[in-house]
Amino acid sequence: MPIRPTHIVEALTQLGGEAHLDQIVAKVVELVPDHSAVNPGASIRARLQENSSGSKQYKGRSDLFENVHGPAARAGIWRLKMDPLSADNLDGVLDEAEVEIVASEGRARLRIHLRRERSRKLIKAFKASLSNFTCEACGTDMEAVYGALGAGYIEAHHRTPVSHLKDGDKTKLADLAALCPNCHRIIHRNDLMSVADLRNHLQRRARPLALVAETAHPWTLDQPDEA
Repeated sequence: MPIRPTHIVEALTQLGGEAHLDQIVAKVVELVPDHSAVNPGASIRARLQENSSGSKQYKGRSDLFENVHGPAARAGIWRLKMDPLSADNLDGVLDEAEVEIVASEGRARLRIHLRRERSRKLIKAFKASLSNFTCEACGTDMEAVYGALGAGYIEAHHRTPVSHLKDGDKTKLADLAALCPNCHRIIHRNDLMSVADLRNHLQRRARPLALVAETAHPWTLDQPDEA
């Protein structure tokens, strides 16, 4: 998994909003132990600079971070912008996946279930169009698991990530997938793998597990009940 700006936002949030690059690197590696970066420090430094309007490497998209001592300073102390979670700052960085961030060290505790404002009506229409609420990847029905507490609960997932859409692109109901929270998280945790790939992965895992279950207690199969 590549190291993303959202990982750095979470790391800095847990570090109190401001930290030296070395601390940020250590925290990101702790949060994302399965990262694919050959050099985490260089990758994180690049993401910081690309998402800081004061840096020459700024990509002109999300303005999430700033160097405490100014863009020309060589000191590696970075902090979050005043409102790193605003819709403008996060545009192009986050997608439909649920994002949860908890601030600490004197800052207000914050839990955010972020949804793109522009897609709320579409998601509502998508859920209304469903004949059932089973997950397209694993087949779980939340009502079957939680009873009335889970009735009608499902999450809408963009098959094409929102961050990949261009201005003017239209999303149809067919462009959305119905996923349980677990599968939704797993897809976003694994570099936005496709719903079909996750479903195939689960099916491949289910077959050997079924065989293990059958052979675990062979004496229970086709045996007449004892008198």
